[in-house]
Amino acid sequence: MLNYDKQADWSNGFGEHQSPISIRTDSVKCLKAPLDYHVLNDYRLHQEIDDGTTVRLTGEGTADIFGRQFNFVQVHFHAPSEHVINGKHSPLEIHLVHQNAIGQLVVVALLVSLGEKQNPQLQQIIDHFNQAKTTTIDLNIRDWAPWYPVGAHYLGSLTTPPLTEGVEWLVISNPEFTVTKAQVDWFQTHFGEDNRATQPVNGRTVELYK
Repeated sequence: MLNYDKQADWSNGFGEHQSPISIRTDSVKCLKAPLDYHVLNDYRLHQEIDDGTTVRLTGEGTADIFGRQFNFVQVHFHAPSEHVINGKHSPLEIHLVHQNAIGQLVVVALLVSLGEKQNPQLQQIIDHFNQAKTTTIDLNIRDWAPWYPVGAHYLGSLTTPPLTEGVEWLVISNPEFTVTKAQVDWFQTHFGEDNRATQPVNGRTVELYK
């Protein structure tokens, strides 16, 4: 099982373009447009997995991301968020992982805030969870993708070993849904705080779309 209390022991031989990062919106390149991210075919989840550090769900769907078509592969969760905006963590970060025909990876990260109402899809995932087991599920999460996504775009890495670089990130700061404190608490009760510490930007270009 991955130990988030001993991140310094994680093997990392891939260079200096690691994720997540801390983003200052007043010091990045700003573009007056939404992120070029469009769901083409609904994201449908088919399998729910307890991988010991988070809940991971595999499924299918397609998206157009900056003019390229990607297949949706899986979704998983980090509480609190891994990416930091203007010095602040979000309570929950949802990673929608995509891959295209030549193996390129894009992770769409949703920085989710707290609200008074449960998110019904997330609650179904919580209610369906079976510890240490893999189970089938049929769930549509297309609505998690905002119609006008704003946030950051940069090149980084996976945030768990093997920490492979060359991963494209869209860090969306305006999801059109919230989650409750009880839902976030459920993740932390089961998995603890599973966010990797932020990594140096090391001169990378970070673009802010808004």
